[in-house]
Amino acid sequence: MSRERELVMEIQVAGRTFYEEEETLTIIGDEAEILEAYFAEKTVKEESLKDGTYQYTFDKLTSTDSKTKRSNVAKAIHKSINDEISSQHKEVKLADITKVINEKETGKKWPLQSHAKDSTLTFDQYKKETKTYYKKITSAPMGYQVYLITETKNLKDKKVKLKIHEKESDLKLLKTKDDILPVLVFAKKEDTTTETEVSDWIEIDVKEESGNKEDGNLFLYKEENENKIEVGIKKIQLRPKEDKIKTEGEDAHKSFEGWQEALYIREDETQEGKKAIKEAEDSKAVRDAEKDTIQKFDKDAKNKTYPAGDIDAPKTAIAGKAIEYILDIDIDDKNYRHKDKATEEDKNNIRWSFYVQGESKTDKKSTYITSKSKPGFYTYAKTEVVDGKNKLTIVFDEALKGKKVQIEPFRGSPDLSINPKFVRTTTVQKAPEPKISKRETTSLWLTSQYENKEKDFKSYFKLETPGLLFPFRSIPLNHPDGFKNNSYKVWNYRLHETKAPTFGYKRNPGMRIHAARDLYYEVKEPIYAIFDGVVKRKKDFYLDTWVIEIEHDFEYKKGHKLTVRYGEVNKSNILVNVGDKVKRGQPIAEIGLLYNSKKKTYIVQPSPDKRGMLHIEMYTGEESGPLTDPNVKYSDMLYAKSTNYSTGRSFKRRKDLFDPLTLLDKMYINSKKEGLMK
Repeated sequence: MSRERELVMEIQVAGRTFYEEEETLTIIGDEAEILEAYFAEKTVKEESLKDGTYQYTFDKLTSTDSKTKRSNVAKAIHKSINDEISSQHKEVKLADITKVINEKETGKKWPLQSHAKDSTLTFDQYKKETKTYYKKITSAPMGYQVYLITETKNLKDKKVKLKIHEKESDLKLLKTKDDILPVLVFAKKEDTTTETEVSDWIEIDVKEESGNKEDGNLFLYKEENENKIEVGIKKIQLRPKEDKIKTEGEDAHKSFEGWQEALYIREDETQEGKKAIKEAEDSKAVRDAEKDTIQKFDKDAKNKTYPAGDIDAPKTAIAGKAIEYILDIDIDDKNYRHKDKATEEDKNNIRWSFYVQGESKTDKKSTYITSKSKPGFYTYAKTEVVDGKNKLTIVFDEALKGKKVQIEPFRGSPDLSINPKFVRTTTVQKAPEPKISKRETTSLWLTSQYENKEKDFKSYFKLETPGLLFPFRSIPLNHPDGFKNNSYKVWNYRLHETKAPTFGYKRNPGMRIHAARDLYYEVKEPIYAIFDGVVKRKKDFYLDTWVIEIEHDFEYKKGHKLTVRYGEVNKSNILVNVGDKVKRGQPIAEIGLLYNSKKKTYIVQPSPDKRGMLHIEMYTGEESGPLTDPNVKYSDMLYAKSTNYSTGRSFKRRKDLFDPLTLLDKMYINSKKEGLMK
């Protein structure tokens, strides 16, 4: 900063004095500087600050000799004063007026019974100030709309620049430390429509605003104020412009989908997962190197004892993964016909039979396990005696996925029956896809620039994976932020067990407890998937509407996938099928109309509106099986509770049902902060 002042010079030459007034003196002041640069979120608060007093004068004799009269007088005074001063952003509070009017007279047990004309009362006066806070934040999920803030000195009406880097030690989204993270930048501070992707310097206009700092956070006044602060503000969205990966091998930073995948760590990518893979590879190498894996059978050996008792083995196996069957023939059973203990000879002459349930067997010998591998059935088999017990180790072939196999130990000849207790039926399953076991974060930081002078701000900002989205792009008609009209207030789905839309509300007939939150919308309102997932079921549901059940790739409970039931959707506009993979924010259906075809009537809530709604149920994923189960008792529920419980009444739902309200509230915030809510 520079200031110019006129300099008057006095010069004496040969006794004569001359004055020079054309010179100027430049005084160098403080230099221009960018003091801070950071990410922030915005909140608007209206505050009421004490601003002197207001003296009210009665214009007539006014009676206050009853509680009702005093209440009415207080309300009338409140209206009169605020009608006068509200244009100045000032107010008096009804509570203050009521308190003054109800004050007891000195030495008496009751308030003043009347107020004479021209008498006065004095009340505290408040000035209403709207403050916009820009709170510094240290983390946010990708997709959120946030603000870049620059606090400056001597840069009023200038432009500064910022760019976003990824921390070099993280580098999950970018390839090198010199790459710049692309984000959406809005044309104006509060713009919600005109955004442009920027992958270089982001220009910000610095202005002198009415505002200040409070507890380290920047705030600006809506009205002009004597407090001034120099600041630049730019709204951005933490995402690139493209939604999906366009080409295989595309750099992660080029699409929102790429960002997500870069921060999703699967089970097989964790240290534990890599260790398990290495151990499995080592075990396979050992198996591949083995020669004689099947015990030799002595057909002439004396049959002293025989397989009996329970076989120790799991009921399911993963194709391609080793599984063990263990049989102890040293049993203590008075009804067992071979009374003597098994000898080593007996144990060494136990053989194993293998066959696929439901498939024809040409002869018993074809089922014997006599070789290390049998294409189409198993890739490895080993029989042995370990710690005095007979053991079969086997790796089922991928061709057996979805089939049931019978494993039977025998001496002379197998029964080929599923009845003996020592026969094990095993279902062979496909190896599951590696789960997303960990959602990583990455760290961002800012560089500022003014007149080619750069400055780094390495207060690292944590970028997180996105959360669940609200299933709509507009506010429900029965949500406090968007009641269609006053009659919708009593149908507020966020209330506790009040009216039909709330969780835990009693339903008749059938002694049922409501298992969902009902979000009211007009018919055909689009419904969106709250997260990535797989469609598990769709079927007819209730009053001419259908239901979609999706298992989402989101862990509400560690190790389990959240299952969501999207109920009462339009049966004619379902956009997904069973087995489909859905993406976060993908349209899946529309709101249906509840219609009783037998009675030819509609559900009307509130009157006269014919009701369309989303009936949304949520399950932790800790249980399996159908979501509707009339046999589940109230006492069986893991999380769902209701004060409407009475003997015989239940949710009639799977045990891992829970009230979705907390998640719905978080999802609502997420969608608003991603700019998705109208």
